[in-house]
Amino acid sequence: MKVSAKSDYAIRAAVELAAVGESGPVKGDRIAAAQQIPANFLENILADLRNSGLVASRRGADGGSWLARPAAEISLADVIRAVD
Repeated sequence: MKVSAKSDYAIRAAVELAAVGESGPVKGDRIAAAQQIPANFLENILADLRNSGLVASRRGADGGSWLARPAAEISLADVIRAVD
């Protein structure tokens, strides 16, 4: 099975959010740098993940993104369906 670049980046972003756990919101810049994802592309991916209910976010100085559900409840297929 071929995985698109967008799906690959979405999976890597979700893994980064899962690794942080419940320690608080993660800035997009941090995810982009840690996973070597272009920042503009990451914003679109996070928007798709938010629209599908996998990721939640908050704006502002203390803002960022986090998984909307426990990581154990999110499958790779959920992430791929959200972005493709």
